[in-house]
Amino acid sequence: MHDLQRREFLSGTVAGIASLAARSSVTAADHTKRKKWLIGHHFWNWDRAWDKGEFLDRRLELTKQTGYDGFEAKPHQIDWPAEAVKDKCAELGIRCAAIGGGLKEGIDYAHAAGAKIVRSGVPKDQTKRWVDYAGERGMIIVIHPHIGQPGHPGEVETREDMLRYLDERPGIFACPDTGHLALCGSDPVQTIRDLGSRCRYVHLRDIRPEMVGKRTRKGEKFCDLGKGALDLKGVLRALRDINYSGWIMVERDSRGPDYVQSARDMRAVLRRVGH
Repeated sequence: MHDLQRREFLSGTVAGIASLAARSSVTAADHTKRKKWLIGHHFWNWDRAWDKGEFLDRRLELTKQTGYDGFEAKPHQIDWPAEAVKDKCAELGIRCAAIGGGLKEGIDYAHAAGAKIVRSGVPKDQTKRWVDYAGERGMIIVIHPHIGQPGHPGEVETREDMLRYLDERPGIFACPDTGHLALCGSDPVQTIRDLGSRCRYVHLRDIRPEMVGKRTRKGEKFCDLGKGALDLKGVLRALRDINYSGWIMVERDSRGPDYVQSARDMRAVLRRVGH
C-alpha cells in the first residue's frame, strides 16, 4: 500500500470510528433520557371486585410481575392503612406513584404512603391553601381532564379547559389524560407541548378510532394501549421535547376479560418503543 493510500485509509478509518462513537453517544444519551420515566399501572384497570383490602396483595404483586414500577389508586380502592402500603411496596420494589380523590384525604394518605402526587380538583379560591398544604409535605397537586356528565360538562375536558384552569390556580400542575383529551376533541400531543413544564404526571390511555372527538360517556370508548387511535410515538416525543421526567401511568378504563394479559400487553407496547 502506498503512503498516500495508507494515509487515506487511516483517515477514513478514524472518521468512521468517530462517526460511530458520535452515534453511540447520541443513542446512549437518548436511552438515558428515556430511562428516567417510571411506568405505572392504574388500579382502575383491574377487576372492580378487587377494590377491597383483601385483594391488595394480589394487585401489588401483579403490578410487579407484569413489569410496572408502581400504581395509582384512591384510598377506598386500596383499603389498607397508608403506612402498610408503603411497607408492602418497599418489600416488592414498587411505588405508590399517586393518589386520587379528595384533597385533604388524598394528600394525607399519599404522604403516608410515600407518593408525591395527588390528583384532585381544587376550588379556585382555595388554591393557595391547598398548594401550601401539599408543598409542606413535599407534594404537588395535579388536575386531570375528564368527560363530564350529559348536560353537565366537566370543568376540565379539553386542552383549553386545562390551560385556563392552571392559569387561574398558580401552583397547580397538569396530568394530561391522552384518552379523555382525544375523546373531547383535543390533540394530546399538542396539549402536552402547550403545557410544557406544567405537565408533571401523565395518564396514558388509548382510544377507539370511532370515538375520537365524540365527547360522550356512552359505549366502549377506550382500548388497550397500542390498539387504538392514540399517536403513541407522538406523545412520547412531545414528552421528551418538554424534558418530562415523571411518571407515565397506563390506564385502560374499559376492562377486558383477562386483566393480567392486558397489563402485560400494554407494558410490552411501551417496551417496543424503548420504554
